[in-house]
Amino acid sequence: MNDKPFYIVGFMGTGKSTLLSFFKESGEVADLDSVIEAMTGMDIATYFDRYGEKAFRDVETEALQRVDADYVLTGGGVVERPENISWMRERGTIIHLNLPFEDCWERIKDSNRPLVKKGQVEVQSLYKRRDALYREADESVDASRTPQDIAEHIIRLKEGKA
Repeated sequence: MNDKPFYIVGFMGTGKSTLLSFFKESGEVADLDSVIEAMTGMDIATYFDRYGEKAFRDVETEALQRVDADYVLTGGGVVERPENISWMRERGTIIHLNLPFEDCWERIKDSNRPLVKKGQVEVQSLYKRRDALYREADESVDASRTPQDIAEHIIRLKEGKA
C-alpha cells in the first residue's frame, strides 16, 4: 500500500471531481476546489471573476500545501505553477486523467467554468499548453473509461496491485 497522497490531475472535464465518491471508501479524499471554496467563502467562478486568475492560483497553491488526504482531486490548472508540480511530486504520486480535447470540450462547453467563457479556440490552446505538463505525471489513466473503472484502477495503483 502506498501511504503517500495520490494527486489526481487532468484538464477540465476529465472527471476528477466525479471520482470523489468512489475514493471515499478507499481512504481520505480532498477535492481542492471545495477546499478553496471553504478558504475563500465563495465559489470558484465568483472568486475567479472577482479577483482574477493570478489570485486564484495563489489560493490554489496555498490550498494544495494545506491539504492532507490519500487522494487529492486537483483543479485543471494546478500544473500551471512549477512549484505545485514539485510539491506534489515530492510528497506523493501524480496521476493524470488523460482525455482528448474534443471529449473534454463536449463535457464542459455548457458549463459555467470561468475559462470556458473564453471560447473553444482559447480553451483548446490552454489544453495544448497544459497537456505537456500533465504528461510529467507518474501515471496516466485513460479517462474515457467509466468513473468506476477509473477509480478502481487508481485504487489498485495505490494498493500496489496494478
